[in-house]
Amino acid sequence: MNIAYLILYGYVPYAAMLIFIVGIVYRLVRWLTPKGLTGLYNVNATVNGDDYGKITLEILKRIFLFYTLPDTDNTLFIGSLLFHWGIWIALIGHLGIIIPSKYLKSWFGMSPSLHHVIALYVGGTAGTIALVGLLILITRRITGRTVTIKLVNEYKVRIPLTMLSFLDDYFAVAILLAIIALGLAQTLGITPTHPTYIDEISNWMWSLVTLHPNVSYIVADPLLQVHALLAMIFIAYFPWSKMMHPFSFIYISPTVARPSIKIKVRSVQR
Repeated sequence: MNIAYLILYGYVPYAAMLIFIVGIVYRLVRWLTPKGLTGLYNVNATVNGDDYGKITLEILKRIFLFYTLPDTDNTLFIGSLLFHWGIWIALIGHLGIIIPSKYLKSWFGMSPSLHHVIALYVGGTAGTIALVGLLILITRRITGRTVTIKLVNEYKVRIPLTMLSFLDDYFAVAILLAIIALGLAQTLGITPTHPTYIDEISNWMWSLVTLHPNVSYIVADPLLQVHALLAMIFIAYFPWSKMMHPFSFIYISPTVARPSIKIKVRSVQR
């Protein structure tokens, strides 16, 4: 076995996951324990007395429905909705690919043929939806659209989106686009004519999960190798980028981290 393949696809995946986990923990700790006065935990002050249930429901609605986005930009709403839902379904599908067909059959009663059908149609549909959403977001970013930013006293400023786009934004978009495109090429281009393809991927990923890395399953598949390499780069990069926003929004939103602050307004006599 080529030692380079063993290092790159047998050991580097563990390093990528370690960076992912450590990075997320580090970012959460930094957010919750800021040295100044601008941490996520202490910047929020609300004037109502909503309980945890109502606030959590509001956050979940924003996460899954994106219902506040049409007020600002319809293309942002459509692109975000398609991209995020497509990615979520595809990621859930990847959990099924981790487990080899023989275990899916014995543990869950799922036949290999059913597994392949789900991977082809559900995975292919989810990937296509994510790709369409991402292309909408990319087009929105590079075609000179403007965004409206509200300032104090309802004063609004329109700023070209390109002014808010930086190198890390384009890097994240580029690597996501490549990962999705390669994943669709594998799902729609190889799986229908190569039924054992999913089993090869599953056996390799299962070997990683069981801490006995075996890269012989993917040595002859350059497309999968590139897809896996980009995925590892994305996983390691994730905690240090703006893609960390789901964790800041879901887990340590200030309105969930502590009760709302009630503010009483008193008139001042002169």
